[in-house]
Amino acid sequence: MKEDTNSSIEDSTILVIVYEHIVRDMLARILKTKAHKVVTCSLGRRGIRMFEKMKRKFDLVIIDTRLPDVSGFGLSKKIKRISRKTPVILIKARELELEPGKARESGADVIMSRPFYMDKTLDFVERVMVTNQSAQG
Repeated sequence: MKEDTNSSIEDSTILVIVYEHIVRDMLARILKTKAHKVVTCSLGRRGIRMFEKMKRKFDLVIIDTRLPDVSGFGLSKKIKRISRKTPVILIKARELELEPGKARESGADVIMSRPFYMDKTLDFVERVMVTNQSAQG
């Protein structure tokens, strides 16, 4: 990792696994405003294959809990098995109630609720990445 935390965060590569193309595209645009490189997938199985292939390249993974082919929680668990160091953010719909401990069991670092607001989303992503860098530093 680079010494300057802000520049290393802005140079980050983020994998976004979200089925709904409008949500996926909006999230990618928000992240790109801070010079993040964003790779997107609409299905969990494709996302996990991409992560396995390029795990050293991703600084963060964002996963929707509502994927049509796999559970977002299960996908988070698989990613954490491959790389404990990579932070994972789970996205949940505002109306979705989570069972206590389910996110913790998945290995996800945090849960972010929809809808997305540009400033709040960027602040949230930055906090997760800074916290992760500090923990590894």
